[in-house]
Amino acid sequence: MGWNNNRNYYGYRKYNKSAARLSNLVCGLLFIIFSMVYLAVFQKDLLEAIHFSVAKGNSDFHIVPAAIIVTVILLILEWGLNLLMRLRGSVKALAYLPSFLGLITMTGFGRDVYMGGFSHVWWWLMPLLTVIYVSIVVMAGRKFRPAVNQDTLSMTIWNIVLMLAMSIATMCLGNTDRYFHNELRMESMIAKGNNSEALKVAAKSARTTRTMTALRMLAMTKDGKTGEMLFKYPQNYRAGGLFFDSDSSKTLRYTNDSIYTYLGEKPKYGESKMEYLKRLAQKGDSCMAARTYYLAGLMLEKRMDEFSQSLEEFAWKGDTLQRYYIEAALMYKEMNPEWKYEIPAEDSVYHKMLIEYRNRQNGSYKSVTEERNKMRLEFGDTFWWYYDYQ
Repeated sequence: MGWNNNRNYYGYRKYNKSAARLSNLVCGLLFIIFSMVYLAVFQKDLLEAIHFSVAKGNSDFHIVPAAIIVTVILLILEWGLNLLMRLRGSVKALAYLPSFLGLITMTGFGRDVYMGGFSHVWWWLMPLLTVIYVSIVVMAGRKFRPAVNQDTLSMTIWNIVLMLAMSIATMCLGNTDRYFHNELRMESMIAKGNNSEALKVAAKSARTTRTMTALRMLAMTKDGKTGEMLFKYPQNYRAGGLFFDSDSSKTLRYTNDSIYTYLGEKPKYGESKMEYLKRLAQKGDSCMAARTYYLAGLMLEKRMDEFSQSLEEFAWKGDTLQRYYIEAALMYKEMNPEWKYEIPAEDSVYHKMLIEYRNRQNGSYKSVTEERNKMRLEFGDTFWWYYDYQ
């Protein structure tokens, strides 16, 4: 009888050892998959920004090798700490807690990532929590160790649940500001000359930030598409959206100095942004970027008299204008029929669009809000809608 009991006991130990190997394998695979996807997909832009900040732009960044290196280091961290903790069975997944804290530490940065001496709370919190956690587990000893006769299924399920819980916590505690990530992605693409790709970032979003608006203007101008795309995006900051916020805590790698360098000159003391752009625009054909910025600013500020004068002054012919310049010129011509500026023939697509716009505008609406919203559905990407309703 005793022999049978011993046989059953050792059979359970053998069965439990197989279950433990399966749990170890499952936990390891889940962590590798989560770490790679989290770093290489969800936090790619932030990691690139951290690399740029640390390396000062002196070396190239490749996300896949970086994610692999970080994941391997965190796996080694789990293995090393678990030599002390000896977590097994249904709580094996808890050995990965310090590694998940490491992921949070690497991705908890905010806009101060480019500022000198940047730091954040997880730099000291992660080591502190790790030391406390490991100490508690080591002192608890046997209480964290599973019963000998745990079955494979329950052990595996418990570990999967724990890994999922720690993964979700990591996602929540890392930087999840989608506007911040979009801005980082845009500035990275602009820096690499991928202006068209930068303009696709959050292109369908009805919301934006001032930083993103300024980045879009820079990308559009460099790509020569300002007149074709300016009002395809939300314009909530008028001419101020052409430039970044003066508060450095609200900007990223690019600042207003980046725009001044691109345009070729800084503003003079006491000079407003529009005065600055006008001065550069009047210097000649060599300042086409400044002219683009100036015309965009005039449209955004709805200064149509100055806009019409600038078209004539810069000798831009109507049949060579891009879409939004034509739309603005047509609206001004409608308001001032005596204006002599030549615009494409009256049967052009833009003339027909303006006629349709006016017909819809004169329809019956229950309220101003209803009119604004219904007009936006059809004409929200036109200069006319911006002029009348924004």
